[in-house]
Amino acid sequence: PDILDINYGCPVPKVTKKGGGSAALQDLCLMDDITSAVVESVPEIPVTVKMRAGWNQKSIIIPEVGKRLEKIGVQAIALHPRTTKQRYTGKAEWKYIRQLKDSCSIPIIGNGDVCTTDDMIQMFEETGCDAVMVGRAAHGNPWFFRDAKAKLNGEPNPLPPSLLDIANMCSRHFDLLLENRGERTGTNMMRKHFSNYIKGFPGAAGFRQKLVTAPDLTAMRNALQEFKAAAKKTELEPAF
Repeated sequence: PDILDINYGCPVPKVTKKGGGSAALQDLCLMDDITSAVVESVPEIPVTVKMRAGWNQKSIIIPEVGKRLEKIGVQAIALHPRTTKQRYTGKAEWKYIRQLKDSCSIPIIGNGDVCTTDDMIQMFEETGCDAVMVGRAAHGNPWFFRDAKAKLNGEPNPLPPSLLDIANMCSRHFDLLLENRGERTGTNMMRKHFSNYIKGFPGAAGFRQKLVTAPDLTAMRNALQEFKAAAKKTELEPAF
């Protein structure tokens, strides 16, 4: 692998209750031990960390944790500046990204509440981070990264994807999931992605319902072909 990324950021209870993800934020000595063991075991591979600002508001570990991780040998840190207990509620406190950046010499990657390319630029300006990580904003909108590249290069905003662009991307995404995860898992995973892709245009609810309730691979492929055929025939305004 190009890097090995340790996930100290996942706030999902089914993960944290077993000691995984951001549960490590409650015990920095344990985090040190885990991180050191990983760094020492793969000296030829850069080790990075993704984390949250703390377990709860009373146990914020920024910025001191950055110095600890850098000393151990971590090559970069991605910070989502909410606590574990917040999960995705409230506001991402970008000030913690700035504090972490000011305390470390390694690259800091900002994450959290970047919903538009303007948000991306604002995060760079407010925090001084070296890179921005995007998650939920790209669900059903992989064109976000194309638009972000244009924004960073000072180029005009690309045209929003057409309905046919969306249909073709759904098809490609589905094929890749089937190839990498197999029929059963790939089909089940694609249901939530269809919900993210297919919205914001007349008739979206009907197509979305057919796709997410399709009982098997054949039915899902047939529903997707129906959606693509409609996209080819219908001239609609861009969906985004």
